[in-house]
This record gives sequence, C-alpha cells and structure tokens, in this order.
Amino acid sequence: MMTMPRHTLLALAIGINAALIPVALAAGPSSAETRAKDAQAEENYAYSVGLQTYIFGRPLAVFERERRLRLIPAAIERAQKFAAAAFANQIGHMTRLATADDEMPYTPNNDTMYSGALVQLDDEPIILTVPAIHDRYWSVQVADNFTSNLFYVGTRATGGNAGHHAFVGPNWKGTLPKDVIEHRVQSNGLMVGLRIGVLPNDTEDEKKVVDLQKKFALTSLSNWGNPSTFGQAAVPKRFLDRPAYISPSGAYVKYQGELGVYETLADLLNEDPLPKEHDGARELLKRAGIVPGQAFDAGKLSDAARKGLARAAADGESIIEWKKKYRGTPYPTRWNNLRPGTYGTDYLDRALGAVEGLFVHDREEAVYFSTYEDSQGNLFDGNNKYVLHLNKDEIPTVMPNGFWSITLYRADGRNLQKNPINRFAIGDRTKGIGYNADGSLDIYIQSTPPAGKESNWLPSPPSGNFRLNYRVYLPSGPVRNPDTMIKYIPGVKRAD
Repeated sequence: MMTMPRHTLLALAIGINAALIPVALAAGPSSAETRAKDAQAEENYAYSVGLQTYIFGRPLAVFERERRLRLIPAAIERAQKFAAAAFANQIGHMTRLATADDEMPYTPNNDTMYSGALVQLDDEPIILTVPAIHDRYWSVQVADNFTSNLFYVGTRATGGNAGHHAFVGPNWKGTLPKDVIEHRVQSNGLMVGLRIGVLPNDTEDEKKVVDLQKKFALTSLSNWGNPSTFGQAAVPKRFLDRPAYISPSGAYVKYQGELGVYETLADLLNEDPLPKEHDGARELLKRAGIVPGQAFDAGKLSDAARKGLARAAADGESIIEWKKKYRGTPYPTRWNNLRPGTYGTDYLDRALGAVEGLFVHDREEAVYFSTYEDSQGNLFDGNNKYVLHLNKDEIPTVMPNGFWSITLYRADGRNLQKNPINRFAIGDRTKGIGYNADGSLDIYIQSTPPAGKESNWLPSPPSGNFRLNYRVYLPSGPVRNPDTMIKYIPGVKRAD
C-alpha cells in the first residue's frame, strides 16, 4: 500500500481549504430576503392546512345552514318553496315533485316525494313514528351533523314495518318506553331525510303519498304517551336564546371577516365531541388554529399564517366546485359512481356529497351514477343528439319495490331542464316506455322529439352543457358491487 508523504498531505489540505474560501466568502441572501422566503413558505403551509380544514368542515357548514333555515320563521317560509323545511324537531314535507321552475341548493330526484327534519337532541330524546308501507319504496335516512349516514328505517332496513324509533343524544341518561327502539348517536344534531316513491306524472299517486307523509311524526320524550301532545317536540332552549348570533335573514352577523369560516367551524365543533374516528384530523385542525373545546383566536396566528388561511378560505369552494363534477369512482364509460354516504374519513367526498346532494344513499339503499360526458369523453352539448342503449342484460335489476331512473340537469348540475312534455327523468316506471324486440332499451337524449320514439325521449336543453344522474333504488348485488356495476352503465353515445 502506497503512503503519501506528510508534506504532500499538508499541501493538499491547504489547497482544498483555499478552494473553499471563495465559496465561504461569497455573498449570501440578506436577512430580509431569508425572512421573506420563510414567511412565504409559512404562508403556503398555512394555505395547504387551510384548504384541508375547509374541506373537513364544509359539511358542518351545510348542517348549520340547514339548521338556520329551521330556526327563523322568515327563512322557513322562503325555504318551503324548494325544500322540505319546518322548525327544528318537526317534519317538513314537499307535497310535489321538483320541477324546472325550482331553483335548488341540492340535486333533487324526480322519483320520490321528499320530507325532512333537522333534529336537536340537546334536551331529550326525540321519537320518530313511522307507518307500515309495503306497496312502494320508502326510506328514512339518518345522518349526523357531518351529513354522514348513521342508519336507515324503511323498505329495506326494517321491512317497511311500522314502529317508534328514538334518537338519543350522547349525553342523555334515562329509560325509554318499552315500545320504542333506541338509536344512540354521537352528536346532538341530526339530519333526517324521508323519501317515498311516487309514480311520475301521476297526480292521483301523488295524493296517496301526501296522505302517507301525514302518518310520520316526531315527538319529544316528555310528550310521549299523551295523545294531546303526540307529534310535538320543542326546539332546545339554547337556540332560542342566541338572537345576536343570527340575523333576521338567517345570515351570520358575528363572523364576516376573511377568517370567518374558521371561527364558525370552531364554534360548531364545540357543540358536540369530535368522534374518535376523526382523531387524526385533530392535529390538522390545531395547525389551523382550531382546538375542539376552545374558541378560535386569530390573534395567536402569525401574519403569514393569517394570509395563508385567508387564501384557503377564498379558494376552498372553487376546489369543491371543480371536484364535484367528477366525484366518486370514474369508469371507462365516462360514468362516475358516487361515493356512498357513510364516508368515514373520506373528507373530500363527504364535502362533495354535502354540497351537492345533501343526503347521499349508501349502496345497499341506492346507487348513483353521474356524468357530464358522452362515451368519447366530450362534454354533453344540447346542440347534439345522444342515445343510451341498454342491452337486456344491462338493464339494472332491483329488489322488491326497487326501480331505476335517469334524470337530466342543467349545466349547474342540480336544476331540472324545462321542456314541452315536463319530463325530467326517464326510467322503468315511465308510462309507455318502449323496449326493443330483443328486450333491449334505447333512451334518446336530445332537445327535439325523436320521430316515432317520443315515449323514450329524455329532453335536453337546445344548447349548452348538461348533466345526467342515473339512480338505482334497492339495487341487486351485481348492480351495487363496484367490481360488476360497469356492466349496467354503458356509455352515452352521440347519435348524429
């Protein structure tokens, strides 16, 4: 092994150090530049945290919006024009199907009559009474204050049987009547959606459904057992004692600044304990200045953090608006299968479902498909004609009292399209729909009637984009299975 002389090593070391001297003496960034760069990085980090926090909290904001609608008489009166609105702890009913004249904040179906309630359990349990209905589809969907599904009552879940179902909040202790089924929940605020199937364009059937709606009732435990107070449940007192928190129009008056969305979220998170399944989100919320159990204090934030959070609050909704067009699982035929309404920790889909659908069924209850595109990936355009061909074995199969439909919405994705025959959806219950000799089915989607095939016509706008929603209620196993459902969603092809 060759050994290098000591003086050679010393010279080499001196040479290396000399070579490094110019680098060490080179001018680096100034203190001001470094601080500016760090501040921008901190702002960008706060922006990323703010976006995720916005998405996490968006369903709670939807819940609070719906609650405010049900606490103020003037707001309820306005909401009843397009929603099943009533005071909290009371059931509101839509006594007709949605039409193109309705401007909706959510995506209505044209298959069922809607009823709904916002339930508050702060003071005591609330008992839902349901009748027996065995000749048609119906469901009561119960979701928490994040709009995530908890359980069902109805055709599938309880065999369509009559019963009394008690919603019991996390803090209540006591004994329920023997004839009442207990449903213990983690939040004091619940959203309850009732859907009853109605035959399209059948006024007599609509009247039958209205009569059925009257048989559903909410009764507080303190009023239970007394015929004179059956169907009565008061709004918890704490909501009646906060007029300064809400303006007469139903809008917030306290949090109007650029960080108002975080202040509001902090307050809403303080109403109920955050469920354990969301423990992973606690650190995220903390980095946005939100600690469950404490008020939001913007004064503790640095200027950079404030700027980042403010940017996120301004951009959050645009991200949701973009993503909801393609929410769910995309299939090669350009249909998207919407995420079921029991979301777990899928916060983005939870936000999308709250903003666009409000209530999204679980797959056992119904499957949803949505698309803005034809089979070639081009956006639907009212100037074109389209056809959806379903082979006999591609027509979805359903359980007893189940059915399917395809609804057309305008470019906004949630309002129905005005047309000369007032047909907003088409499906297996559409009167006169014609099947081909081999059992297949063609649905014509265009702005003008297809000559000789009007019974299979789903009218589209004369121009501009539109959206299709495909719903299958009480789907069979293959239809609701993500691995096999593609068979039932062939692409919509351009016909001209």
